[in-house]
Amino acid sequence: MQIAINTVKLAVKLAEELAPRYIMPIIKNNEIILDDSLVKDSLSIEEVLPHIRVGLEEAKIKYRRIYVRDDEIYVEDEGSGGGVLSEPPLLFCPFCGYSTEYEEVYWIHVKSHGII
Repeated sequence: MQIAINTVKLAVKLAEELAPRYIMPIIKNNEIILDDSLVKDSLSIEEVLPHIRVGLEEAKIKYRRIYVRDDEIYVEDEGSGGGVLSEPPLLFCPFCGYSTEYEEVYWIHVKSHGII
């Protein structure tokens, strides 16, 4: 599993922006999912878009466009080629954000959540 560098940068910026609201970005399958399970009222798409724009700007990520389809926000990278981590690939826990380059350690960690 390879995670795009821009995905990691944007997730970090979103964590900084949204942590005071108890919303945590999680990277899963090279996508950022906003975990808002600790908040009473979820953010709407309109409320999330400014945070994404600020995150992209602060991370100096160039993008072609941002568009919304259903309840998902898509960001088209301007230079998506060459921006991928390849050595070693990091595996990210979808439940807490823990990361490791070792697949065996990753699966032990994921199982510790009691889901699998």
